[in-house]
Amino acid sequence: MTSVLVTPIKPVFAYRIFVGKKKHDLRKLTSKTPQVRAGDRVVLYVTGTIKAFMGEYTVGGVITGKPDYIIRVLSETLRSGVSEEDFSYIKGSELALAIEVLNPIVYKVPIAMKEVLRIFPDYNPPIGIQKLSAHEPVVTLIFDKARSLSVKH
Repeated sequence: MTSVLVTPIKPVFAYRIFVGKKKHDLRKLTSKTPQVRAGDRVVLYVTGTIKAFMGEYTVGGVITGKPDYIIRVLSETLRSGVSEEDFSYIKGSELALAIEVLNPIVYKVPIAMKEVLRIFPDYNPPIGIQKLSAHEPVVTLIFDKARSLSVKH
C-alpha cells in the first residue's frame, strides 16, 4: 500500500521539481524518518513566505546511503537536476535519501497553511518527512481534493 508523505521544501527547490528540472529530492535520514517507497505520494509544503501546500509527486526509486555515496551516484547520473546547493543540504548528515521525482503535479489552487489550520487546528506543519494515513481527514478532504482539481482526466 502506498503512503502519503508530507515534507517541507524551500521555494527554489519546489519550483525546480514542478518545472521538471529537479529529478531527485534530497533528504537527511534520521531515526524518525519514515520509510519511503516507490509509488508513495509526496505532498510538498513550500516554506518561506509562501507557507502553502503547492503540489506533489510520486516516488520513483529511492537511494539511501552516506551523503558522499548519494553525491557520487547523482553526480554520475545525467539530468539528475541536483546542484551543489542540494548537496550542501545533506553534507554532514550521517545518512541521506535521494528520492526520484516522478509525475510532479502543481495544485491549481495552492493550499495555505492558515486554511488547513482553520479546518484542522491541531495539524502541525511538517518539520521533516511526515507520514500520514491515506484515510486521514487532512488527506481526504484537502490533499485529495487539490489533486483531483489539478489532474486532467
